[in-house]
Amino acid sequence: MSRTDRIAKAARRTAQEARDAASKRKKEEKRKRSNSSMGIESHRHCVVCWTPIALDSDPAVCSEATCIQKNEKREASRKRLTIMMYLFPGIAILLLLLQMAGGAV
Repeated sequence: MSRTDRIAKAARRTAQEARDAASKRKKEEKRKRSNSSMGIESHRHCVVCWTPIALDSDPAVCSEATCIQKNEKREASRKRLTIMMYLFPGIAILLLLLQMAGGAV
């Protein structure tokens, strides 16, 4: 296979990929337009049970008590983890600095 044949083959492959991507994008746009014309309102989903909820609901949970409790537990756990992620390395660096300062005296 000559160099020109390889270049031509690569160009055809690239052109086909571009056509496929454009076709896919057009299909997605058409689907979005059809959904909006069908009367489906914009919404978000509950982070626990995935039922549709209003866009302006904050936090993104439905009104069920179990979902609210699970979300509160998750948020508390996330906050604890965030604090530990900063606190433990900070303590390790502080101990290292104290050890280095103690060794220099």
